[in-house]
Amino acid sequence: MRSIKKSTPRRKSTKKGFKTTEPYLFQTIGKTEVHILGTAHVSKQSVEEVEKMIRELKPDIICVELCESRMKSVEDPDYLKKLDIFKVFKERKMWLLLSSLILSSFQKKIGNKDIKPGDEMRKAITLGRSLKKPVLAVDREIQTTLKRSWGNVGFFSKLYLFSALLASLLVREDVSDDKIEEMKSDDILKDLFSQIPKKYESVKHVIIDERDVYLAEKIRQAAEGKSAKKILAVVGAGHLAGIERNIQLINDLSVLDEVPKRKWWDNISIILYPVFFAGLIGYTTWSQGGEAGMDLFSKLIYIKGGLAALGALIAWAHPISILLAFITAPIGTFVPIFKAGWVSALSESYLRKPLVEDFEHIAEDSESVVGFWKNRVLHIFLVFFLPQFGSTIGTFIVAGKGLKNLF
Repeated sequence: MRSIKKSTPRRKSTKKGFKTTEPYLFQTIGKTEVHILGTAHVSKQSVEEVEKMIRELKPDIICVELCESRMKSVEDPDYLKKLDIFKVFKERKMWLLLSSLILSSFQKKIGNKDIKPGDEMRKAITLGRSLKKPVLAVDREIQTTLKRSWGNVGFFSKLYLFSALLASLLVREDVSDDKIEEMKSDDILKDLFSQIPKKYESVKHVIIDERDVYLAEKIRQAAEGKSAKKILAVVGAGHLAGIERNIQLINDLSVLDEVPKRKWWDNISIILYPVFFAGLIGYTTWSQGGEAGMDLFSKLIYIKGGLAALGALIAWAHPISILLAFITAPIGTFVPIFKAGWVSALSESYLRKPLVEDFEHIAEDSESVVGFWKNRVLHIFLVFFLPQFGSTIGTFIVAGKGLKNLF
């Protein structure tokens, strides 16, 4: 990873500020006052403080800890309801959507009936619009953050981290108002990541440290690039310390916007996978005769295809999705672009489109195993995972049988 370019720090100013009970940072950049409010994303007090600061400070610009795409979803309450799941799977953005849904669902579970996750951001946007003030999204695009974090860990690490996120969906935890207020402490965020094994430090660096730099630079640019006397930035409290370290520096954001490229062994594996099985079947045919070769090829079809179809059946997929899982799994052995999970999920998203209430009840339905079959959004992901898992198991079984016959 290339280093982030920085300049010599400017002198900080802490002479002025705003009286608030919330975590707060005051800086001056040139002649511009920069007020940064730290919030908890499910705190009623944070929402009230945002409104108070906007009305009393009368900032010329309001910055929010959202990227452009998330700001659209916050402003439009029906954003998820309008989402085309079929298009998401067709464009292979399933992992990004699932990660977003998991995080959103987890936040909803620790919220309450009065406050929804991101209400403090929503309040800042709504008030800013009503006062005809520029509202800027200063966070990095969530897809870039997720791609950079996933790109920094290996396959088994991905499974570990993803299973931890998935497990959080099945847990319901009632969080008191006092506990929510504790979330505004920088130490809470540090404690959370201190429990993650050292080998996942790169994930913490991407999700927290890089975004601290990104937020600080975007806020600094807003202060220098506009003729504003006052700026208010609303961010999660855990980012305050990192923003304070970086806001008086100039940072090259192009480095942080780069998406990791496929590694050379990923490209080679796509070629080696079909070559291995073609070679295994070919060598079996040459050494043991055509009947043995056909027997191994037929095993590839009915074992790999059968286990993929079984996974789709357990997921209670549509009969067409089950059939497609069976057909696609063996084909995918030689044409890796075809994946049983992708194809069956794509079919399911077309044949059984999620309803509005499915999106509205993701948090509640994800608390039970039954909910994954009941909720059409969660069900589509189930139809992706189980056939893909069955196909993978089938791959190992067939490869094992072929190598055993040879040796």
